[in-house]
Amino acid sequence: MNLESDGGAPLKRYIYIAAGAMTGAVLRLAISLVSSYAGLPFFTGTFLVNMLGAFAAGYIMCRIIATGKRGKDFLITGLLGSFTTFSMLSYEQYMLLAIGDYVMFTVYIAINLMCGLILAALGWQIAGRRTR
Repeated sequence: MNLESDGGAPLKRYIYIAAGAMTGAVLRLAISLVSSYAGLPFFTGTFLVNMLGAFAAGYIMCRIIATGKRGKDFLITGLLGSFTTFSMLSYEQYMLLAIGDYVMFTVYIAINLMCGLILAALGWQIAGRRTR
């Protein structure tokens, strides 16, 4: 299986990626709005989507590899590509530095890296159990 793409006609692939991106962006906005309305710290929405995305990426990639099914263009490149956000994570880290909150800056980086890795591995493990 070629993990770089789902193959097929280029236009069809672009449509799958665009549809996934639109879905991911709307989900991203919804989570940001809910966390904002709940009065949570400004970086909570980004943390939530990145952790959900890390888990989903591990789970989805394991399922795609194990079953040989397609879906990487829509799910990984499109949906998770627009749902998760490294650029906003970077901006929020910069803002913590800019306001001088060095402790939260360090904690935020460490938690994102550790939790993201753990959740990606957990997603992979859960998906792997389903294929046995």
